[in-house]
Amino acid sequence: MIKSNQLSGEEREALIERIALQLLQGDISQGQALQEFRKKITGLNQSDYAKLTRTSRKTVSEVENDLGNYSSDIINRLFKPFGLKVGLVPASARLKRRTLKVS
Repeated sequence: MIKSNQLSGEEREALIERIALQLLQGDISQGQALQEFRKKITGLNQSDYAKLTRTSRKTVSEVENDLGNYSSDIINRLFKPFGLKVGLVPASARLKRRTLKVS
């Protein structure tokens, strides 16, 4: 695994884009995305990441394991270090593909 301090700015951005696209396409869950971001981008353990995002280690663990029902405020805190926030995504696969092609 590549450690975060070994990533250039371009590599970091490309990794964020790849994981975000997998999430948007439904290939990975929100929890899987957060875990990938945390490990591959920050290199932090759950406790240190919780401190960074002003949440608890339990919250980080539950979100990464797709457990619990957290507010958009908490999810936004967890994804903010990667430039992401909660938003609306088309439910229809067709509309989602069309929307993603436009950008």
